[in-house]
Amino acid sequence: MLAHAQDTSKTAPAKKEVRAAGIWYGTPDAPKKAAGALRLAAYNVENLFDAVDDPNLSGEFDDIKETTSKPRLEGIAKMIRALNADVLCLEEVESKECLVWFRDTYLKGMGYDHVASMDASYYRGVEQSVLSRIPIVSVSNCTGTDATISDMEVRRSDAAATALAGAWSPPQKPLPERFQRSPLRVDLKTKDGYELTVFVVHFKAGGVAFAHQRELEALQTEQFVADMLLTNADANVAVLGDFNGTPNDMCIKALRMSDRGLVSAYDWRFDPKAQRDVYTTHASSRVLDYIIMTPGLAADCIDKSFFVLGTLHAPSDWDFNKADTIPPPAGYASDHCPIAIDLLTAIDKPASSFKRTEPLPAASTRAVSAPEGPRGLRLLDGVKATDADIALATKLVNAGWNYTMPKPKSKTAAWDNPNKQSTWFPGYWENASTKATSVAQPVESDGVKGSFVGDGAPAPKWIAGGPPNAPTIVEWLCSTSDGIEPK
Repeated sequence: MLAHAQDTSKTAPAKKEVRAAGIWYGTPDAPKKAAGALRLAAYNVENLFDAVDDPNLSGEFDDIKETTSKPRLEGIAKMIRALNADVLCLEEVESKECLVWFRDTYLKGMGYDHVASMDASYYRGVEQSVLSRIPIVSVSNCTGTDATISDMEVRRSDAAATALAGAWSPPQKPLPERFQRSPLRVDLKTKDGYELTVFVVHFKAGGVAFAHQRELEALQTEQFVADMLLTNADANVAVLGDFNGTPNDMCIKALRMSDRGLVSAYDWRFDPKAQRDVYTTHASSRVLDYIIMTPGLAADCIDKSFFVLGTLHAPSDWDFNKADTIPPPAGYASDHCPIAIDLLTAIDKPASSFKRTEPLPAASTRAVSAPEGPRGLRLLDGVKATDADIALATKLVNAGWNYTMPKPKSKTAAWDNPNKQSTWFPGYWENASTKATSVAQPVESDGVKGSFVGDGAPAPKWIAGGPPNAPTIVEWLCSTSDGIEPK
């Protein structure tokens, strides 16, 4: 009786409710652009393939099997026309030839006279691209050592995780070596001289098992931007596309909370009080697409101009793997929604005019490699380092330099002892990689080589005259212990 009672008490699990086809996320209509605005946008078009057979793709990934249906091509074109972007960054495009054909067939009159697309070295044959009304100056993607991401592993330090208020993902084995899809860099310049650089990214897809690779890809991309800002702090740069991560994932934080001051276009959303669905970008109910900007570009953003454009989603029980026999509903374009923000470019404002609403992370996010293991810039307590100080200190530490603070010769000597008779060993620079030492701070003009005093640990002579001056901010950032904080 008891067993029978247990059997009859079982109930079938509740069947998950099917969500009907419709516009689930984003705003149904693109906001009108302000007069003179430049609209920057990103859109994952979910496998845009033409009907031309690529002999380099065969078997499981034969491109002819991926030919995009005419209804989907029309749906994508409809969304692009509604978006009305001036610079449109795309993911999952087969090739430049495919994009030009699509433009000429479905986007006539849109003014996209300038096209960029390069092979991203991805086995499925899709890449990142740009359609632009703005002249393109140069196009490149990562090759050689630039495509390597494994050297970013050292930046996934405990100090960096603390500064970013997060935790790095468990490491993959073996260590990911290269970008799965190389970022596309496109430099543009308006007829009025406004310069803009976009890094169009499509980070590694997949669940938590691939979060480590996404973090390395994000850190390497951030390094590309950081290198640009070393030479021009006002540079207008955006990293945008499909990050395959949600806002609290470290592959997002590593860019947005970079100590270079990169910020998300989400901060300029058109309705800050709107529900989450208005800014969701993917059919899986996740935010995966972003526009991350340097302060120089952020200074040119129009208030409340960021939006997600709603697109028609297929029913929640639709299986995209069976699209050949059960196609999506008419009007379906992609599983992603386009995102966009508007810029005023008539006056190129400097980075200093951008007012930040959230604090920067500690400088320790710039963890670097040294023979004894990873280390970062030393933290400051009561003193603020300028961007220039951080940039130079980062370059010095990346080159292997460490500053050793002055040390008192006797116990009676101390930093706060004004006795002019106290004696000290002076501070000096030592390179952990080359073992060279320098009495003067290495500078960029000498390739941060420094003025050498020989190999191995120096033996500086003590000097009299009381305690030395407080270290400079750069000396402090490049040291690991001792000393008093800069004034």
